[in-house]
Formats: sequence, C-alpha cells, structure tokens
Amino acid sequence: MELGLACAEGSRRVSACAPYSQCPRYCIPAEEENKLEDVVHTLLQANGTPGLQMLESNVMISPEVLCREGIKVHRTVQQSGQFVVCFPGSFVSKVCCGYSVSETVHFATTQWTSMGFETAKEMKRRHIAKPFSMEKLLYQIAQAEAKKENGPTLSTISALLDELRDTELRQRRQLFEAGLHSSARYGSHDSSSAMPDAKKKPRKWLQLETSERRCQICQHLCYLSMVVQENENVVFCLECALRHVEKQKSCRGLKLMYRYDEEQIISLVNQICGKVAGKNGSIENCLSKPTPKRGPRKRATVDVPPSRLSSSSSSKSASSSS
Repeated sequence: MELGLACAEGSRRVSACAPYSQCPRYCIPAEEENKLEDVVHTLLQANGTPGLQMLESNVMISPEVLCREGIKVHRTVQQSGQFVVCFPGSFVSKVCCGYSVSETVHFATTQWTSMGFETAKEMKRRHIAKPFSMEKLLYQIAQAEAKKENGPTLSTISALLDELRDTELRQRRQLFEAGLHSSARYGSHDSSSAMPDAKKKPRKWLQLETSERRCQICQHLCYLSMVVQENENVVFCLECALRHVEKQKSCRGLKLMYRYDEEQIISLVNQICGKVAGKNGSIENCLSKPTPKRGPRKRATVDVPPSRLSSSSSSKSASSSS
C-alpha cells in the first residue's frame, strides 16, 4: 500500500478529527522530522526541493519503505465517533474506505503562540501561504488583553511582540537607507507625491482586504506593512522588497505602505511590556532600544496614573508646609 503523508494540516496546528466511518490512520512523530526530511529527499531525488515540501504535494510513499529506512511509522484504526488529536509537527495520513465524512476543528492555547510564531516564520521561508496573519493575531491579542490586564497572556506574547517590533523597524530602516523614501499609510495618500487632480480615484490595492495583500514572492500576509509597485499593482513584504531593490539597484515605482508608524509600534510594545514588568517588578528589559532618527520628532510623553500624581502632589505639599 502507498499513502501520502502530510504535516498536521500543513502548518503545525493542533487539530481534532472525528470521522463518521472507520478510518485507518498512519502517523510519524515530530521527533522524526529531520530524518524524514533526508529520507524523502533521497527517495524522491528532489533536486534541491525540501523533502517535507515534496510530501505536501500529494506524493505517495509506502509506509514499508519508510520503515526500512528507519522512520517510525505508527498505525491505528479510528472508529466512528472517536476523536484523534494531531499535535504540532506530526505527519499524518488517512486511508478512505469508501464514502468518508468527518469533522475537523483546530484549537490552540496561549502557550501555542510561541510555536505558531516560529511556524509562521518557517512557512514564510518555504514560501507557503498562511491561512491567517500571525502579526495581526499578536497585535489584536495585545490590544484586547491589555485592557483586561491578562498577565499570563501578555507575558507570553510580550517577547514575540518585542522581536516583531525589532524586525519591522530594522527592515523599514534598511529600505530607507536603500533609497525607498516614498511612503503612506493604508487608506491614505502620500501628500508629497499626490497629483493635483482632486478627482483622481484611489488605486484598487488600497481597498484590498488583508487576505489579498500577499507578497508575490513568499506568500506572506502583509499586515503591519508592505511595499507596492504602483504601476503594476504588485505587493512585496519588506524582506522580499529589500532583495528586489538590491537586485534591481533602484527603488523606482516602489512605495512603503504601513498600518502603524514607528512611534505607535514602540508605544504598544512598551505598554504590553510595562504591564508585564509591573507584575514582575522590573521594566528594564522591556523598553525599546533607541533607533536612528530620520528627522525632528515630537518629544515622547509618558502617561502617569492619577494615583501617582495625587501621591506626588501630596508629598510636595507636605514638604512645603514643613
């Protein structure tokens, strides 16, 4: 018998499946990933294509062949009404015995976000389209949980937001240094390059949903920012845009589109880290590092709780009266 093996739903997500009929399943544990990569690459003579990527192309491999190569392959028969949970990193395949109907649901816990963040980077590296934006998920969690002051959740995502901020600002700075000076926010026009014709309609790509703003090279969902080639309606993520600029030796026709400016990104990350540090008693490692400034900026302000203001004013009045 030959069967196709695929990574758990293609993106290391946790899933539970319940079939309505008998269903034989084969599974390879996550610990065999590196060995499986080498074996599949050798068997299929992938010519540079990663072995695991070949598995996701409906390639059929006999379990007996994998066993002879030293790969652990487990088999079970799932009965109707039973649940099978596929953990991240495992490789699973099922055999349909005639008419097949099943239900599958994906779920995740707070501890999953770190693994999801690393998986998103791996999928970007392998040019695999993600079903949702990890950047958007982290920012929406941060904005929602900051109001609730959910300590465990904020503690989990604070390090991820910190890394995301550093990567985003570094890539923006590199593009600026490479000569890309034209920029605008989503849904707005760059006043410095706007045409005098007030009746000119906005370009269609400004109205696209997030699911449609994918980098044409790596298929990354561009949420925080993207680089567009206006005359051809082409979208790049910042990393691919930098490679494109280095290859073309020019930024002509390119524009950086961003959702949040630098100060907003830093403010959100510092707010989350500040709440986490407030519970842990330290804030030194959470504050962002200073970045090179491109021009004069407004002096940063710090929000002080009313309780601190009242306590400081009372102490001053007490000292003056004494």
